[in-house]
Amino acid sequence: MESSVNNLIVLLVIIPMVAAIATVALRGYVKLQRLAGCAALIASLGAALYFIMALPSGDAVLLTNLGGWPAPFGITVVFDGLSGPLLVVTQLVALACYMHAFSVLNPRHERGWFHPLFHLLIMGVNFSFLTGDLFNLFVAFEIMLLSSYALLCLGSTQKQMTHAYKYVILNLVGSTLFVLGAGLVYGMVGTLNYADLARIMAEVRLGERELPAAFQIVSIMLLLVFGLKAAIFPLWFWLPDTYHTMPTSITALFAALLSKVGVYAILRLYPSIFAAPGVGEHFFVPIIAVAAGATMLIAILGAVGSSEIRRLLSLVLISHVGFLIFGIVLMSPRGHAGTLFYMVQEMLVISALFLCCGMIEKHTGSDKLEAIGGVLKRAPWLAVLFFIGAMALVGIPPLSGFHGKVLMIWAGFEAGRWVLTGCLVLAAVLTLVAMLRVWSRAFWSPSRGAHAALERGAVLGTKPRLGWAFAGVVLLIGSSVGLGLGAEPVIQFTSAATSSLTAPKTYVTAVLGADAWPVEDTMHAEVDEEAGLIEEVALR
Repeated sequence: MESSVNNLIVLLVIIPMVAAIATVALRGYVKLQRLAGCAALIASLGAALYFIMALPSGDAVLLTNLGGWPAPFGITVVFDGLSGPLLVVTQLVALACYMHAFSVLNPRHERGWFHPLFHLLIMGVNFSFLTGDLFNLFVAFEIMLLSSYALLCLGSTQKQMTHAYKYVILNLVGSTLFVLGAGLVYGMVGTLNYADLARIMAEVRLGERELPAAFQIVSIMLLLVFGLKAAIFPLWFWLPDTYHTMPTSITALFAALLSKVGVYAILRLYPSIFAAPGVGEHFFVPIIAVAAGATMLIAILGAVGSSEIRRLLSLVLISHVGFLIFGIVLMSPRGHAGTLFYMVQEMLVISALFLCCGMIEKHTGSDKLEAIGGVLKRAPWLAVLFFIGAMALVGIPPLSGFHGKVLMIWAGFEAGRWVLTGCLVLAAVLTLVAMLRVWSRAFWSPSRGAHAALERGAVLGTKPRLGWAFAGVVLLIGSSVGLGLGAEPVIQFTSAATSSLTAPKTYVTAVLGADAWPVEDTMHAEVDEEAGLIEEVALR
């Protein structure tokens, strides 16, 4: 690939950074801030689409070494088939949430620091997906988290501040463990570059070197950090109490992006490095498997019994993070392809459902199921969008959630993970129960609540103005439907992108050079063969 194209991938970090600075300079001029912010998000989306189309195949790599320092000595920025789809969807979700905020966010909050903080958060998320080493992943996490702290406190209500305190303390502990773990990894093996770490693990597997005994302990430390970000059992308890206190536009953004950064870190680092076959697989896989099963079932049981839409969606989000961890646990190309595909679609759908929740609150004045109803009559198009998103989340064919679930269930049966696969199927059924409960109470049942905004609007003949919010939801639901209908080429792409996670020769040689991989081994050929079978099935 031409170096000029490779060098342009840093635009995905530069554009949101410039947008944050520009919206600080324009503070007080809300319309100009909106214009600058939308232009930046559209530019980022266009750049991400351009880069993913520039990849000749799912296992290809675009990279640039900042300052001209070659890997593993400098800062390597990598855009490949694993990070590319997530970056495209990140820009889509950000644009939809940004537009939604124009309709539902308190004008006083929007005139404050909402716009620059929003773009700094996107900058941190983009950098998390692009970076090629552990230290800069820590830097990206901190940019993302610092802006999330401020966005969480937007409004400064007592409820927000109470739960923000817990969120900040937990993430500060996580950040401390992260920087300590990264330092210990460097002290043990002398590198933090993903490709170089994968090369070292290949040498360990082939008996050419040994790892320090404490390396697995450090790997557990980092797993705790990523698990806290992803909100997996037992580290997810902070999320339901936090997400229902924020404006829904911000909640949707957090739900789609923050947990997925943690899942991405586990998917990127553990199959090829910390839990690589022949190195740490037998030590880590049982731990992650238990966490995946518990996350799927405990969270969805809480969702079925929840009486508030936001809390219900938060628990469904956690349960479906368990789906993603399940795909990683399988340690197979098919399972990893299913995880990547399902993560892309879940980012679109869960954010759309949270945005719909914000519109429901505008129509009814509440998100409590026992206090609302009649939304189907009041806002039929909102009802249609919510229903499509809910069915996509459940996995009803031909919607997008179906394809990722099928890949993971198939991989689970192949791996002999009968119990975990059964947990996934049961959690999917309970997701249907939870979504139908919301539909029947909020949309299908008659209006309830004498003081609800729906009742006041019916008397006065007025409806809330939600044009921007509606456009954001349509963008996400439309993308989800398109993903489901065009699943075949996407599955082929994700299969190629994840085919080398457990044998990362292609990635290592792309970053470090053709001579970096220690020797040719049979595992890489086996993985390539399985990836080819996945593509063949997708074509059928």
